[in-house]
Amino acid sequence: MAYHKLLQRQLNKYAADGNITPENFQRLVETVNESYLAFEKDKELSDHAFTVSQQEYVEINSLLREEVVLRQLSIQKLKSILGHLVSENKESFTERDDDLLEIVDQLNDEINRRKEVEEQLLLAKEEAEKANIAKSNFLSVISHEIRTPLNAVIGMGHLLHKNQPRPDQVENLNALRISADNLLVLINDILDFNKIEAGKLDLEEAPFNVKKLVKDIVRANTNGANERENGISLLIDDKIPDYFLGDSLRLGQVLNNLVSNAVKFTQKGFISVRVDLAELNAGTAIIKFSVIDTGVGISSENLRGIFLPFMQASSSTTRKYGGTGLGLAITRKILQLLNSDIEVETKVGKGSNFFFSVELNIVAADPANPYQYDIIDFDLKQARILLAEDTMFNVLYATQLLESWNSQVKVAENGALAVEMMKTGQFDLVLMDLHMPVMDGYTATVKIREFNATIPIIALTASATIDVRERVTEAGMQDYVTKPLNPDDFYVKVRRYLS
Repeated sequence: MAYHKLLQRQLNKYAADGNITPENFQRLVETVNESYLAFEKDKELSDHAFTVSQQEYVEINSLLREEVVLRQLSIQKLKSILGHLVSENKESFTERDDDLLEIVDQLNDEINRRKEVEEQLLLAKEEAEKANIAKSNFLSVISHEIRTPLNAVIGMGHLLHKNQPRPDQVENLNALRISADNLLVLINDILDFNKIEAGKLDLEEAPFNVKKLVKDIVRANTNGANERENGISLLIDDKIPDYFLGDSLRLGQVLNNLVSNAVKFTQKGFISVRVDLAELNAGTAIIKFSVIDTGVGISSENLRGIFLPFMQASSSTTRKYGGTGLGLAITRKILQLLNSDIEVETKVGKGSNFFFSVELNIVAADPANPYQYDIIDFDLKQARILLAEDTMFNVLYATQLLESWNSQVKVAENGALAVEMMKTGQFDLVLMDLHMPVMDGYTATVKIREFNATIPIIALTASATIDVRERVTEAGMQDYVTKPLNPDDFYVKVRRYLS
């Protein structure tokens, strides 16, 4: 038997002759030999495991060192980035590269600071909204207070013109009319812009004669053109249908802004208004409107600013020509509601061409159409009209106007009296002022509707609040007319409901 080398050495020393007895001693030697061999194997395995562990440790330690370096670089970059994001009044980060808690603290501070800023912004937003509501209410009140006497000024001027004034009085009445009309344009521009800001400028749809609309606008601006020694012409494409469905008031407002601007900024020149048929389809047509002048023109650097609210081409423009700078801003907003936009070609000293195209639905050219027709006779055929109005000058103007159109007018000085007169009298139409003493027009209409659901009631209001249409409809009125009264528009609306 081959023994472990250490055991064999001992046996050689003490049993050189190889005679190992007895038998039990022989088994002991074998057992000791096996122990030696097992120890040797364990030692070899232990040495191998240690060698392997040391290699793995070296590799892991190297990876850990790399991780530490990357971590430090990440923290440095994070601090560098956050240093630009946090508030300037915060203390800078320390130079330590391993302090993530410092970053967490700074971020918490920044989050708290931004929450405070957000709360302040919310408060500022609420204050701005309150201020905007107050501004709207103020404009509405001022509008009512200005429109009420302005209705009398314009109305009395209209009546005086009808009474065959002397030649020397005509000039004074024209000056009165022009000044009153200019004041009304300024008020309307401010209130329309207020509606646009509030998102409450709604478009109506009713049949209208587009050719008549453009002719009326050119006719209305002819005197102004003559005063500035300008020629003015109108060219309408014969292929354009007569009647369309749309908002003639807003389309007319756009055209009037462009034509009046052309007249204002042209001296001893020429203004051409063109209406062309761009495209004709089965039920719609695309109409192109152009207003061309030989006026002062606009420089390229000032061109973009003319469509901004309260902006004009230059400060000298306001001093020389006047105006609020709202006309073109409102024009662009209205055209955007009509799915269009204003375009301009201009050259300083040579003139400008403002043009736009709109698509309109074609309707039948029915001369009996109750919404639009040419005014010929101004005859209301003895219609019985109840006028509920408390302002003396407005009563005087409206009464004379209606009686000149061959109607019978009874006056109620407040809403309560109007209700009682409706119970006892026979009327074909009620003209109801909204703001009256004792009982306002809304309440009076509600009470009238309790016993008469059919008589047409038209509101008369100097107010231009954005919700007047809704309130008028809710009270039971069919329509409303805004003061100052335009005689032609007023007649058309009265005639419509009497029909």
